[in-house]
Amino acid sequence: ADGALITRNTNFNILANASDNVAISKVEFYIDNSLKCTDTTAPYACTTKFGGKPKASHTITAKAYDTSNNQSSNSITITAK
Repeated sequence: ADGALITRNTNFNILANASDNVAISKVEFYIDNSLKCTDTTAPYACTTKFGGKPKASHTITAKAYDTSNNQSSNSITITAK
């Protein structure tokens, strides 16, 4: 969720909902503009971890692509603890 506190150096899950009138081909998950995971089947998810400094903010972005390669994205900000 936007504004969540995430413990550094531990795995956490990122989940995304995506839909299209035809089909979703993939969802890419980014942390601070760095690709971390790609998922091609619903439910779309990524398990990852990050280090960084305590109290540092990070942006998580999910980019969904349809079968025509159109894309839409949504971002949230989390804070490391």
